Formats: sequence, C-alpha cells, structure tokens
Amino acid sequence: MQSKLPDVGTTIFAIMSKMAAEHNAINLSQGFPDFPLDPTLVNLVSKAMQEGHNQYAPMPGLPALRNVIAEVIYSTYQKKVNPETEITVTAGGTQALYAILQALVHTGDEVIVFDPAYDSYNPAIRLSGGVPVHINLHAPSFQIDWNEVENKITSRTKIIMVNTPHNPSGAVLSEEDILSLEKLVVKHNLILLSDEVYERIIFDNKKHYSALEILFMPQVGKLVTL
Repeated sequence: MQSKLPDVGTTIFAIMSKMAAEHNAINLSQGFPDFPLDPTLVNLVSKAMQEGHNQYAPMPGLPALRNVIAEVIYSTYQKKVNPETEITVTAGGTQALYAILQALVHTGDEVIVFDPAYDSYNPAIRLSGGVPVHINLHAPSFQIDWNEVENKITSRTKIIMVNTPHNPSGAVLSEEDILSLEKLVVKHNLILLSDEVYERIIFDNKKHYSALEILFMPQVGKLVTL
C-alpha cells in the first residue's frame, strides 16, 4: 500500500542524530540538554504518580493547568485569555501544529511557510489537503520580505505560519515585523498560526514580540499561537 506522502522520507533530525552518534560529535540538530534533570521535578512526577494522578485528563487539558497557563500569558504579555475556551494542552508542539492544520485547512487552501522551517510543517499541510506556499529566508539575517509575502497571497490563501524565535536560524521578528504581519492578516482576512515555542530562549539583548502581545485581532478573531 502506498503512503499518502511517499516522498517524505526520514526526518533530517533522525539522520543528523544518527550521524552525531556514529562520529561522537556534538549534536546540534535537536534540543538535547547537556545537564541532568532537576531532582525536584523527578520527585514531583514520582509523587504525582504515587498519589494516583495517572488517569486520562480532560481532552483540552486539566483545568488547573490551563488556569496557570492563562496566568503566565497575562503576566508575560498582559493579555487575558479564557482558559476554558482559548487554551488547549497538547502532547507537544508537533501534535499541536498537526491538529490545528487538520482542523482549519481544506483541500486547495494555501498556507504560507517560511523556509528553512521545522520539517513537520510541510507534510502536515499536505496531509490536510492544503498547498504549502514556500518563501525563502536569506542568510545571514533570515528576515521576512513583507512585499514578497503580499505578492504570494492569493484568493486561496488561508493561513500564514510564522515562527519566532525562528527554528533553525534563531532570527527574531521585530515589532515592525509583527505590525507588518498584522496588516496583511487583517487586509486579507487570514488565519495567523504563530509558532513561539522558543519564546523563552532569547539572546543578544533582543526581545520576543508575541502575536498575543502585539496584534489587535478582535476584528478578525483568527489567531492561533503555541
């Protein structure tokens, strides 16, 4: 039986990790910590298991966890979100991206993706019946040319995906970038999918501008962040 995506092959992360192990090299392909796990966390996990917290959680996540996430969002970005209707807990970012794209993308819908990109973006879009529209980011700055983005938008464009801080370049969208993004999203009535999983890993005195913090989206109501 033929796969739905026969050309996907083996993920580059698996290939690079295998090569790093074979050559006893430093593995820069995945985020493997080079320090031991905090014993406090180990003890807390063990304590929770011993207390019987091993049952299925509610589908969107435990209410207590969603409440804390809402509190963290507010303390970080001064943005109030409803933990009951606006927060969903997933088993990692890749699952979240896949679920969002499967839910929102229909056959023929176009999704703008900036390359280089995390390698789950393209196959998730294609599996949903969508069409990835790739825009190259050029070294060394890996900044987005918003005029090029506007030229790529068509009547079939449904979603624009951004990733800041960017994997794998480390580039960070500026406040001006976010405002340019907002203008395009509002003008073309797009859904914005903002991948911000590295929001706490910022260097060189730069600031992370979240779509939650900057965008004034009530007029559109189509913002998804993770």
